[in-house]
Amino acid sequence: MQNTPGILVVMAHPDDESMGCGGLILRHTRAGIPVNLICATRGEAGWSGKPLGAKKEDLPQIRTAELGEAAAALAISAIELWDYPDGGVDKCDPQEITQRVWEQITRLRPKVVVGWGPDGAYGHPDHIAVGASTDVAVKSMAEGDRPALYHLAVDQQAADFYKEAARLAGDGRPLPLIVKDHVDITFDLDTDEVMMKLRAIDCHRSQLEDWRVAIRDHPRLMQQGYGHEPYLAVASRMTGLAPNGLLGEFA
Repeated sequence: MQNTPGILVVMAHPDDESMGCGGLILRHTRAGIPVNLICATRGEAGWSGKPLGAKKEDLPQIRTAELGEAAAALAISAIELWDYPDGGVDKCDPQEITQRVWEQITRLRPKVVVGWGPDGAYGHPDHIAVGASTDVAVKSMAEGDRPALYHLAVDQQAADFYKEAARLAGDGRPLPLIVKDHVDITFDLDTDEVMMKLRAIDCHRSQLEDWRVAIRDHPRLMQQGYGHEPYLAVASRMTGLAPNGLLGEFA
């Protein structure tokens, strides 16, 4: 399986892979296509008092373990976990990050790279910085070696979902999502895929907002949000999903 050209997902934080593109990952790993993950930080700035009894200084170790559990739930082949500062990736050397991503692409030779776009979905500076380095790494590959490149995106359906989900928990501060007028691809997951994605999300116990717990009692809303993943095809000769529901590169 490892010798099969697959997908490289490049994210900023533990939980990005499950909450952001868990459906895409599952769809491909279930079809026998290897997915590898780069995670640039250990998410040490995401302290919210969970799990009970834990200490803030334990969070990097907690989130590392959570990422391992989620990766197993998604059948991710391998994780490359780096130690850039959570909340400070944009202050690190972008050339170094680009070089490290480039080295992983060269080693793994994926058909597809999936990362954050220049808006970071909601302006998160870590997302933007990691995404920019990923884009440069892909574009610097020789044309014959260059993988397709996709960005996570937010469309109106996804934005409506987050707004309604935030209301479930009385959260008056929903994410400042940057909504795209057009996306190239959407993964619409079936009920089984949504539940598998939910299991991966639930592995990130330290990061589960109140609405992610409340949403379990609202299957329609969960299907609308967790079951819908939009993407932009930044560099792809085969834009669109194949009849088997996979990215066109795996038709």
